[in-house]
Amino acid sequence: MENVKNAETFRRKFLEFENLTTHEEDNDEKLASKIKELKNKRREPYYSKYDFINFCRDCRNRISHDGYENDFIFYSEEMIKKLEDVIEEIKHPYKVYDKATKNVYSANLNDNVRKVMFEMTNKNYTHIPIYDNDKLVGVFSEGVLFNYLYKNQIVEIDDDTIFADILDFISFDNLKEIIKFVDRNKLYDDVCLEFVNEFKKGSKLSCVLVTQTGKPQEKVIGILTSWDILGR
Repeated sequence: MENVKNAETFRRKFLEFENLTTHEEDNDEKLASKIKELKNKRREPYYSKYDFINFCRDCRNRISHDGYENDFIFYSEEMIKKLEDVIEEIKHPYKVYDKATKNVYSANLNDNVRKVMFEMTNKNYTHIPIYDNDKLVGVFSEGVLFNYLYKNQIVEIDDDTIFADILDFISFDNLKEIIKFVDRNKLYDDVCLEFVNEFKKGSKLSCVLVTQTGKPQEKVIGILTSWDILGR
């Protein structure tokens, strides 16, 4: 009886999922097509939980065809909870700020480059916003460093080098990397898609800087790099 009770709970939850996904009921062909479409667009939770969602769809179909009594699937509370999490993620999709690295480590034009590089190495930072007092003027990264060393035909940054000395290489006007600014409320999936689309074009979006409304003049409150997306 417990499994029958859980199966009924599962059926009701899946019906909610179906309504959220296709806005209609009992059209399995359309549902399957929509799930695959969203998965191919890398929309969450359809992308990362694609197999689980289709397993749930098969279970719902089994209930519809065979009823509860003859169903050999065990509808555990854990399975129902996982489906509830899927539903919650559809109702409240992640914003980019939810997934971005917060408390962004940054530096000032008067800061010592080698000290910042030491901090980057220790904490695995790849991109550091650089400010002139409160004004964001550029980004420092390994790519910037390589470009600086190559262009100047030198082999090291000395102990006295500050970011003002390499301003031409870190400024947004001269960066060789693609960097974008986004609104903190932009959907995380949309930002991930920007990384993918740049890759398909043969280029690389190195990082996304998150500000309150997506304007470069605002303080950076989050950062998302290509490495973060690869982890996804």
